[in-house]
Amino acid sequence: MWNDKVTQVHWEPTDKCNSGCAMCPRYDSQGFELSTLENVEWTLESFKKAWTVDFIKDLNKVLACGNFGDPCACKEFVDIYEYMREINPKIELACNTNGSLRKPDWWARLGKVITEQPGRSTGYCTFSLDGLEDTNHLYRRGTIWKNIMRNAEAFIAAGGEAHWDFIVFEHNEHQVDEARELAVKMGFKNFNVKRTTRWNRYDNGQGSYPVIWKGKHLYDLKQPKEEKFKHNFEDATYFQQSKYQSFNFHDFQQAEGKINKDMRFVNGKYQPIVLHELNVACRAVKNAREHQPANEIFISAGGHVAPCCFLGSEPFKDYKHTDKNYVDMIKMQGGLTELNMHKNNIYNILQLDIFQKWIPDTWKEDGNRSMRPLKCGQCCGVEFNNLDYGELGDKKDSYI
Repeated sequence: MWNDKVTQVHWEPTDKCNSGCAMCPRYDSQGFELSTLENVEWTLESFKKAWTVDFIKDLNKVLACGNFGDPCACKEFVDIYEYMREINPKIELACNTNGSLRKPDWWARLGKVITEQPGRSTGYCTFSLDGLEDTNHLYRRGTIWKNIMRNAEAFIAAGGEAHWDFIVFEHNEHQVDEARELAVKMGFKNFNVKRTTRWNRYDNGQGSYPVIWKGKHLYDLKQPKEEKFKHNFEDATYFQQSKYQSFNFHDFQQAEGKINKDMRFVNGKYQPIVLHELNVACRAVKNAREHQPANEIFISAGGHVAPCCFLGSEPFKDYKHTDKNYVDMIKMQGGLTELNMHKNNIYNILQLDIFQKWIPDTWKEDGNRSMRPLKCGQCCGVEFNNLDYGELGDKKDSYI
């Protein structure tokens, strides 16, 4: 899978977070934190032990984001980025955050370590702000708007390149233009409108998602009404009715029959897409998609290495939607310890069968597609995938 050196890393500095976003995978359907979360963070000391100098020198880019946490909840996050900059002055350093944590002086430090200097790459920080002062907290629950604005101003004043990601809901769709104007005024370089695919039901054709916190139903998030902001599955190009089949598992030493499918709302009803029949263009593998990074891996808050962030969360989910195929591969590889940078050298990890053979084999025309992880089809399917269909937004058209 990665026969050349890894050049980019999606890194989760911590799985801790100050916010309670309803659609975030760190919470179950009743708004309780997953019991499988480790509640850990990288320190400068642990980072220096696990990330070798040679590994850092080979990298072109590190994006601090993750599946469960906010990078700014990691106490030594800026210290680690400053250390990486010392080792590799040309590395591109980026992060995604809700922007509500820390003080302005901390954000000024981050702006300085990320900002472009002669002879090195440009970095950036993406602020996930889904509305304005009166609406942002409806999804980014627990965040404080005045703190976000104060922090963004300090980051930009220090030279940092700031981006704004705006997920559109019914309650904030009227603010898109106003938010874009504010982004321009403040000095943001990018304003990206995103359409979430994470609706758990449709009421009269409109997506809906309940905000439930600690078992109490607070209110519902609704899909926007304006057509250009809607995520409408009826425009998708690949739908096929699923049939249950039995498979032989070849390299995986299993014989249990499985079905690999996803559900999509089309023409007023749910229909299954057979994910293992989709062709795959992996976003993490070199040249798979011209607009996506090359030779990227994901490293979790606990040090676990995964092919991508989409698969990186699966071992920590404790509900029925866990990607069983991928979890089975990890078990066959010897468990998560084998994939942990605190226990195993990064170069040894990348030579394991799960990276070099098992997952890539499921993408081939004549490969063992029945064992393919669900996320490979959901996120990187050629004919249809969630991400290109609204989740990532329109980044190529969003620069100010």
